[in-house]
Amino acid sequence: MNPAGSGGPPTDDARSRSALALARGIRGFGAGALSVALALALAAAGYSPFAIGVALGLAMGASALWALLLPGRFAGLPRRTVLFLGAGALAAGGFLLWIDLSNPLVLFVALALGGVVAGGSDISPLAAIEQGTLARVTDGRNRTSTFAIYNLVGYGGAALGALVAGPLGAFPGGPPTSVHGGSVLLLYGVLGLALLPTYLALPGDLPGPAGGARDRRLSPDHRARVVRLSALFSVDAFGGGMTTNALVAYFLYLHFGASEDLIGIIFALASVAAGASLLLAVPLARRFGLINTMVFTHIPSSLLLLLFPFGPTVAVAGTLWVARATLSQMDVPTRQSYVQAIVPREEGAAAAGYTTAARSGQALGAPVAGALFSGGAAWLAAPFELAGSLKIAYDLALYRGFRRLRPPEEILRPGPP
Repeated sequence: MNPAGSGGPPTDDARSRSALALARGIRGFGAGALSVALALALAAAGYSPFAIGVALGLAMGASALWALLLPGRFAGLPRRTVLFLGAGALAAGGFLLWIDLSNPLVLFVALALGGVVAGGSDISPLAAIEQGTLARVTDGRNRTSTFAIYNLVGYGGAALGALVAGPLGAFPGGPPTSVHGGSVLLLYGVLGLALLPTYLALPGDLPGPAGGARDRRLSPDHRARVVRLSALFSVDAFGGGMTTNALVAYFLYLHFGASEDLIGIIFALASVAAGASLLLAVPLARRFGLINTMVFTHIPSSLLLLLFPFGPTVAVAGTLWVARATLSQMDVPTRQSYVQAIVPREEGAAAAGYTTAARSGQALGAPVAGALFSGGAAWLAAPFELAGSLKIAYDLALYRGFRRLRPPEEILRPGPP
């Protein structure tokens, strides 16, 4: 196996790690607010449940496509330049939604830019570049903890964003063509601009593993490995696309008549719980390995997902959602760390692009959930049952296919069977 450390020692760049964590927090704040407001804003603009699902699917699909294209198409450019392009797409998407969300053409253009994060997971093109960069500014021993801190800041931002979405959405905050939630859409665009000075803190050309080597595309051997892994991630993502925060917010509104403020509180608590669990994922991964931690924390979370739609009250359903969040995201830093561990560092951004693009399966799941929601009360639980079943199948397949492909740091030390 060609370890991620091939090509020389990694660069220890604390300043770059801090800048990337801050950027993740800013993006998390915007995504947290948007997850509460977007589906409800689309409904207020007159879109049907199925159309809302299609719109969310388009947003996630475009984000994943750009995540796949950016690392390869712009491999010769400094990473900071590519990050600027992604931040510009995020800002433009938010401002277009704010200007005229009710216009289907404007909506399509805004979402097709790839910067609107409509789901609970971070599938934006910025995520792929940031993850590849993090792997190049830390060593294998600290890689998982670096990703845990990076995602922890993101979940903290998401919690704050979800809390402010309700109060902020009460303000008109937009031109005459805007709808309910216009202030949140405007905020999302402004946050895209706020990313620019954050990325300016990065070096103009981040050093690579061999004294300045730039990113490169995946070699054939590593591509086959990453494609197999990405195919499994796409199954998990398809299930996740039916249960994104935006669709869960819509479910709570349809089923319980929950307000934006209450939904925001539920999502904030879930983000805090998920963020705290990231810290636990690090010692678990060191003790049991990355794949074991990914699989055996994810299966119980899927069982809670199966129970979620049958909560008799919004309080019970909200409690189940928060309980699920304490387990469901522990595979995020471990998954990101694992992907970076099984390829050379100079191919890390391309590998992250593939696996992030695999999350485009969410783009297919969202319209399916929208169609099921259109069936009325009898079908409201169906997306969650289908998603939970698919996620359990994914975990079992992942364990079977990759339990023997261990990262270099796990090979160098004995681990539990």
